[in-house]
Amino acid sequence: MTPVSMPASARGEWGRNWPLVILTALALTSSPATLPVYSIGVLTEPLQAEFGWSRATIQAAITFSTGLGLFGGPLGGWMIERFGVRKSILGGIVGLSASVLACAAMTGSAWQLYLFYAAMALLGAGAGAVSWTFLIADRFIRSRGLALGVALSGTGLAAVVAPRVATAGLAWGGWQGAYLFLAGYGVLMILPLCLLGLPRRRGQPEAQNLPEVAAPRLGLTLGEAVRGYRFWLIGVATFCIYVAVGGLIPNMVPALTDSGLSQSEAVSIMGFFGLSIIAGRILVGFLVDIYWAPLVAAAVLIPAAIACFMIQQPMGFLAYATAAMVIGMATGMEFDMLGFLAARYLGLAYFARIYGRLYIFVALGAGLAPPAFGFAYDTFGNYAWPLTISAGLLVLGATCFLALGRYPTEE
Repeated sequence: MTPVSMPASARGEWGRNWPLVILTALALTSSPATLPVYSIGVLTEPLQAEFGWSRATIQAAITFSTGLGLFGGPLGGWMIERFGVRKSILGGIVGLSASVLACAAMTGSAWQLYLFYAAMALLGAGAGAVSWTFLIADRFIRSRGLALGVALSGTGLAAVVAPRVATAGLAWGGWQGAYLFLAGYGVLMILPLCLLGLPRRRGQPEAQNLPEVAAPRLGLTLGEAVRGYRFWLIGVATFCIYVAVGGLIPNMVPALTDSGLSQSEAVSIMGFFGLSIIAGRILVGFLVDIYWAPLVAAAVLIPAAIACFMIQQPMGFLAYATAAMVIGMATGMEFDMLGFLAARYLGLAYFARIYGRLYIFVALGAGLAPPAFGFAYDTFGNYAWPLTISAGLLVLGATCFLALGRYPTEE
């Protein structure tokens, strides 16, 4: 793959596509990778009280939602090529909301919880990160890192929005009300925005005749990418990071309440966590357009590893909030870093397929971690071991990124 230096104006890119960046950020607050994960912490104790399920049983639901991204990622890539991005996203929002709504009808069997959370991943696949990342990467060249950072900050915004929507639903009608509010948020707020704002075809019509638009769509085929070492380095690094942070996200609220904080204080810290995800996405996105992306990643991941040790110590509200924000920066970095590195090292010609396969590593890490954290709590009565392992995985992820070497354009 030998991309050519492109003279496209970053200002022109933003002038044409800024509404799509804002829409992406808003829409990602209701996606299969965000809505289930960021709401399960608020729902853990009410579901325990209602059905007598253990935390490990409840957290295992994330294995079926995020974990089934093993199939949802490739499925999303296939849907883009088969039906187009617009239809894939709209259908995914409806499928996700219907699956969330079904949770309100649970009667106490854990298989129902797992079935409905699995449906979130599969029926909502079209509204996942593959579709939105493809849209942004396809339209930005010179400022792709910043565009991905701002657009994918919606996953951080979800950490602010989803717990509060679920909490409002709890106050209105218990755990059933929480699921009703979460489903209504997707259908009544996000779906209309997407109907109005999603483009009906790939790329910007006014840019179709520009020579610089075609070249970024050069790149490796899926087979070439999978046979190369960079695909696997990106994938392994992604897996490590998502095991580390994927277990922390849904367990953050119960872990903080176990430490003596109130439910409202824990939810407030999740708000800080979400804001730091947003800040991490935007800051890292800005920096990777200027500096070597793997080095930027390492500079964020190492402090997050240290924060994993800090959060194990008895601390006050501000100290917990600070540690959570440092970890949130690492969480915020990873989604747009994955899209940026995939586009930069592997190209855009078959981006949807390649990114869909890379998303398997996201699904594996984020799906396995929450029940593992829950099992560790049920076994040891605390989160010390998984937090320590998370620190090591963050360092390993940074090492894999650094091993990617120079960008192909520099070789």
